[in-house]
Formats: sequence, structure tokens, C-alpha cells
Amino acid sequence: MERVIFYTYKAAAKLPLVQIASYFNLKLEAGWKEYIKIDSTEVEKLLKYASSNKAVYLYSYGCISFLNFSQEEIYIFLEYLRNIFVDLDNKLISKFSETHMMELDSDENIKLWKDAEETFRYQEYIYDIAAAVLAKSTELYKIETELSEVLDEAGKFITYLNKGYLRANTKKVISTIAKCTRFKYRSIENVRILDRPPEFNRTIESRQIFDTLSVFYELDERYAVLSNRMGILDSITGEYFSFRSKQSERRLLLFEVLLLCLFPLFHLISK
Repeated sequence: MERVIFYTYKAAAKLPLVQIASYFNLKLEAGWKEYIKIDSTEVEKLLKYASSNKAVYLYSYGCISFLNFSQEEIYIFLEYLRNIFVDLDNKLISKFSETHMMELDSDENIKLWKDAEETFRYQEYIYDIAAAVLAKSTELYKIETELSEVLDEAGKFITYLNKGYLRANTKKVISTIAKCTRFKYRSIENVRILDRPPEFNRTIESRQIFDTLSVFYELDERYAVLSNRMGILDSITGEYFSFRSKQSERRLLLFEVLLLCLFPLFHLISK
């Protein structure tokens, strides 16, 4: 039984696929491309020794999946990217990652994960699909984590609103609202990462494998939870703006009443 292992990391906010492809002499197809694959031939050139059955997948949204790489080999590859002026974030790399193992038997049958009951006949695209699902899961993990942090900050507003006032630092409020807005746009942008890439939609089996791994990593369920929490975030910020608007209206009304009360006094004084 041969073990096939994947390591996936969130390495940057975005990856410049065109720039990276040019350094590896890869041709990109016309139109939008979610990822590029660096196969064992190019990996061997980089590592300078025989490296069969290894590959690297780089995704436009900043994730990198390594097939059958050791930790030392991963370090070498990441350093190479830095040397070709690709901006990588060590904090992201250390915080957001996934590891996945498959098993390939001597008859070329593969289990998608260690204890999976179903097996599939080995096809090269199975590794491509696994790398993609891991990258999507890692990206979702990052968004989930950051959204939790923003929700924790925004949740404090509700306590103040329930008391009828907003005792919060204006700069902090503005910062939190800005984060909420960024998440809103990012969620729109990242809806596409959950789609089944067209190259995995060509056969019934490739669709089945993609869907099976997506269910294993609960991609659709996690995105549904994420969307629901985004709705909660919108509600919190909406309540905040509504409260501030009502406060402004009350202040304006009180100022008008004050002016109306002072007007007769000014009139008497002027006489």
C-alpha cells in the first residue's frame, strides 16, 4: 500500500499565476484560470534530484498544495517563490493549512482517504481534484477564522445598543465596519472557489470524486454557515447605523426645540 500525502497552505492573499507560470515556462490557457500545476519534471529541475510523483498546485486565491513533498522540500519551494519576487506571508502559512492522505494499492485502486469504504481506479486527475478541494477548504478556514474575530468585535455593539447607547471608540467602530465591508466583498469574490472547476466536470467519475471529497471536507455546509454569519454581521452593522441615525435625529430635534424656546426670549431682549 502506497501512501499519497498532500500538504496545503494559505501562503498569500493572492498569487500572481501569470508571473509564476512565466518563470516555470508554463503556458496558461486563455481566460480565467483558478490554478497552475507544476509537475514532477519541473519539480526535479528545482530540487535538483529525481522527484517522481511530486507536484505543486498554486491557486489564484493564495493557497498552495504540495503532493508528496517533505517539509524540507516545501521550504525549498517557498524560498524559490520568494526569490522570484512572489510575496508570501509567513503568518498565514503557519496558521492556515490542511493535510490529507490517500492510499494506493498494488492494483492501482485508490482510497480517497484512509478509512474510506469506496475505492476508485487510479487516474492522474484524482490528485488534481484532491489538491483543489484541500485548497478550497484551507481558504474557507481562513475566512471562517477572520469572520469569527470580526463577529466577536461587532457583537460588543449589541450590548451597548441594548442599553440604549453606543459607548464605543469611534476609530474602533469605523475599523470594524470596514472589516465587515471587506468580508462582504470577499464573500462575493470567493463564491467561485466552491464551484467545481470545468476540468473536473468532464466525466461522471471526476464529478463524483470532486463531490465526494467536497462532502468529506463539508465545503457546502461550511459555506452555508459562513453566509448565515455574514447575515448576522450585516444585521449588527445595520442596527448600529440605525441607532446612530436615530441619535442624530433626536439631537437635531432637541436643537430645533431649543431654538424655538429661545426665539421668544431673543425677541423680548431685542425690544
